[in-house]
Order: sequence, then structure tokens, then C-alpha cells
Amino acid sequence: MFEEEKLRAFGRLVVKLQQREDLTRDETREAYRQIWRNEQPELQQGAFIAALKCKGETRDELVGVAEAFGEEWAKFFPHKVHASQPHLGICGVGMDSLKTINVSSGAAVIAAACGIPVYKVSAPALTGVSGGADAFALWGVDIDVPGEESVRAAEKCRLGTTSLVSRAMMASGIARVVSQIRIGTSFHISGPMAIHAGERHKVMGVPHPSMTRLCAEVMKGLGYKGAIVPCGGSRQHPGRYLDELSNVGMSHVAELHEDGSITEYELVPSDVGLHESRYEEIASTQSREENARIVARTLAGKGPKPVLDILALNAAACLKVMGKVPSLVDGLRQARVAVEDGRAIAQLRCLIETQNPDPQAGLSTLDALIGS
Repeated sequence: MFEEEKLRAFGRLVVKLQQREDLTRDETREAYRQIWRNEQPELQQGAFIAALKCKGETRDELVGVAEAFGEEWAKFFPHKVHASQPHLGICGVGMDSLKTINVSSGAAVIAAACGIPVYKVSAPALTGVSGGADAFALWGVDIDVPGEESVRAAEKCRLGTTSLVSRAMMASGIARVVSQIRIGTSFHISGPMAIHAGERHKVMGVPHPSMTRLCAEVMKGLGYKGAIVPCGGSRQHPGRYLDELSNVGMSHVAELHEDGSITEYELVPSDVGLHESRYEEIASTQSREENARIVARTLAGKGPKPVLDILALNAAACLKVMGKVPSLVDGLRQARVAVEDGRAIAQLRCLIETQNPDPQAGLSTLDALIGS
């Protein structure tokens, strides 16, 4: 049974949100703690989640959500990557109005092939066809291995990944809520900032330009040392966006620097020497298998040029935020070479060999997907 006073106190927070009043960081954190712990009826939980998203989140509210999310994550995933150099996280938060193939997953592979340790927390698709967890699984990676094994993969071969709803996380409040919900929420934005394996640098794509600086400020408040937060556009589809750097239109970017400053800028493909492609050339297909196949073939040097361009561009952001290159142009050049000389597909094979109890079966899965 639920305590009546606790129900009423939680309900008062929902009413404040319905009246478009902002909550404090502490109020938001405590509310989400109760959600993760299942200390409120599911109707109350859903009402709060929807009301906060509909009002529109402030910086303090997003920090509060992230702190509660991080606490719950750490209970079930206490593992940290201890690589020979600082490692990186990369993701798109989803909820974008233009769906693409698995860009951040492919970019993670290329960035690792360029020498950066990467740990990627992936998730199944929320509003699209396929998420990062789907892609890695279809490539032959076991995303359900214990957390310490996926972290070890990042330490051993510079790339490791886990799923937000992996077996290790299934008892968590996060997995319970994520498995039941099919709408964009505040925790889909804050969660990727909070869940990590100790990294202090991240590339995190968001679904609307208005969120780039806000999320960079939240990441600064959470202790990140460097971040690139992009939202990409499409010339063919004005007013609709991708949650990554775009090669089909203008990108809006907020960048958190090591000194704590945040800069904002806009970027079109020609600024980095890219031909502007059409959205349809990088758009998600109707199946997760086909999306995974296109990206795998691109990593193997057999994919369409527009797909290579967007993967390499987002890998370049990884190189830049880690201080490995002075500009996206230089990062783009390195990322392309990593695909052309075979390091990218070799990196994915290394991940499969390291993060699959039956590596031969995993490699066979990848080979079948790539084809001749």
C-alpha cells in the first residue's frame, strides 16, 4: 500500500507542472527517485513524467532527473572503464523527427578505430525502427554480457557497449519504466548524460536546436569536461531534425570546452568539405536488419557515400571533443582513412571477438550481414 501523505505530496508536484510552474533540482530528483523505486502508483508516475515533458524542462530540472537516473544506474552498473587514456561516450537521445540509420553506433566504431577508447550505452528503438542496442546485437555483439565484461572490451580493444535494458539492468526501475513507455520523456534527455562508465567527455545528439546549449549546460553541471551537443537539419525538410551532425543540411551545435566555456555555432556540410546529400540517402529503412546491414557494409568500405559521410562526420566530433584533432575537417579526414584502410571493420570484429562468448558465431553473423 502507498502512504496517503506521500501520494498527496507527489500529486502536488504534478499539479505544479500542470500549472507550468518550475520545480527545483531537489524536487525533481526526489520525484524521479520515487519513480525508479516504484514508490508511487504507475498512474502517478506516468502523470509526472508526462507533465514535466509537456511543461518543458529547465536546466535545474534536467540536472535533477539526471542525478536520480545516475543513482539508479550506479546500483546496477557500478563499473568504470580504466583505459590507458580517457574514454568517450557517444549517443543520440532519440525523439528526432527525421529518423536515420544507426549513426552514433557506426561513428563509435570509427572513433575507436582512430584510437579513442569508447564505451557506448545503447538502447532499443524508442520512436524509430532501430536503436544502438539493436544494431550491435545484429552485428554479432553480445550486449547482454555482464557489465564488467563489456567494460573490459573497451579496455582491451578500445570499444565496449551495453544495453540500457540488458539482463544486468532488468531489475532496475530504469528498465521497468523504459520497457513500458513509447513516448519521449525528460529522462530520455537526461539519462544519456547520467549513464556512463566513468567518461567525462561525450558527443550527444539532441532532437531540437533549442536543446543544444541547455544540454551542454546540464553536462557542465554534471561534471563533464568536454561535450559536443549537435542537432542536425535537412534542406529538404525544414523544421525537422536529426539527433546528430548532419550532412543533409545545417547543424546547430553547442560545445563544452575544457575550461568550462560553451560555444555555439552552425555548420553546413560544405564547411567541412562535404557534398550535401539528401535526407533520403541516410534515412532509416523499414527494418532494423537493413539499417544494421547498411552501416556494417559502410564500415567495411562497401556502403553508400552519403552514409560514410555522416558516420565519418560524427566520428570527427568524437576526435575533436577528445582533443585529438583541432577541427572537424581534420577529424573527418582521419575517420575516412580509418574506413578506407580497413581499421573500422577490424575494430568491429575486435569488439565481437572480445564481447561475445561465441566469437566465431558473432563474426559469422557480421560476415553474413555484410555479404560479398
